[in-house]
Amino acid sequence: MRTSLWLCGIVAAALSGCGGDASPKPPEEATQPVQITDETRAANLQFALKMLQQLDAPNTGQNLCFSPLSLALALQMTLNGASGDTYDAIANALGYDALKLDAVNAQARVLNRLMQPADEDITVHTANGLWVQQGFPLNPDFLRVLLVHYEARTETVDFRQPQSAADTINRWVNEQTQGMIEKLFQAGDFDAQTRLALVNTLYFEGKWQYPFPKDATQNAPFYLENDKTQQAPMMQLSERLPYYRGEGFQAVALPYGKGDYCFYLFLPDRGRTVADLRKQLTPENWAKWLAAFRVVNGNLQMPRFKVEAKYDLKAPLTALGMGVAFDAERADFSRIADVSPERLFIQKAIQKAVVEVDEEGTKAAAATGITVGVTSVPVEQFNVVVDRPFLFAIVHQSTGTVLFLGVVRQPSG
Repeated sequence: MRTSLWLCGIVAAALSGCGGDASPKPPEEATQPVQITDETRAANLQFALKMLQQLDAPNTGQNLCFSPLSLALALQMTLNGASGDTYDAIANALGYDALKLDAVNAQARVLNRLMQPADEDITVHTANGLWVQQGFPLNPDFLRVLLVHYEARTETVDFRQPQSAADTINRWVNEQTQGMIEKLFQAGDFDAQTRLALVNTLYFEGKWQYPFPKDATQNAPFYLENDKTQQAPMMQLSERLPYYRGEGFQAVALPYGKGDYCFYLFLPDRGRTVADLRKQLTPENWAKWLAAFRVVNGNLQMPRFKVEAKYDLKAPLTALGMGVAFDAERADFSRIADVSPERLFIQKAIQKAVVEVDEEGTKAAAATGITVGVTSVPVEQFNVVVDRPFLFAIVHQSTGTVLFLGVVRQPSG
């Protein structure tokens, strides 16, 4: 008999504080680090950009949004249950092959702490949940790590009653995402083989430091990649903003609140596509670009938009070398529980994401690295009209963590 587990990442957003009933925070550990290491920064950025390439390449022509942070956290929890080749495959996909597992867990915990904003205009909330089949004997060490480092809420369910199990988990997801994701699971998502469901939620809401005047928003043409045109509600702002003129694109940064978080918008030049820009998006270029932004006066016109997506992540994660984790014959998650002669394997990995941008700020839901100075042509004033597809990122400035990445090819809202 084969025994399976679910791995789920959810990204979501809302307008106010978060609810939920996560497990109590464990006592602080004296050895807990207080900063994100350069190795962790580099690994997180590389994973974000690799997932962007995997998710966007097959879907050129469509909108895209996902949370590399939410997925990484779900995989880090799963890493604690893996052994042998399965452990190596997950660690390599995350870029953590040079880090010891204790360091991975400690960094996850300190990152969650550092990302909590001391800013009333920004809300960031992560939550982790673990649902276990009634009577299934989890390894106590695995459970302890999820509690201490990931503050995971744990609960037993009966996956043999799939509708009840789905309803239980969906209620928690709904609470953590403030109603943005009402139903993640269907009864048919579970079967008699299911033993675990791991879920991470990431909730973000930020108000612009410089809001767009609502009375200035007007419908204007937005030129799609299929040579068609649609009308989009175009917001307008004249302000001093971080700006960068790159090779074949322009970029503007819009800070939230006091500036701890930022929305980066990358607009390809006319005649170029987001796919062209994506090919330039390496970790080295990302560091150079962000270091080259300069605050100047300018005019920005960009569409109000809402994008949402749901992904089955088995294929892209397999492409990053994680195929063994999904293989019922080869996967080794013996550190979750000893079920020999059976094997635990990842039954499915999914993520659901929503990002909404308007005149006041951003609502997002899903279930600083090495600074390199570069020389750029001085710009006294910019004029950016976002009337064609573009790429965006929501970034925590001090740690360089990418919360959300997306592509808007057809705005709505």
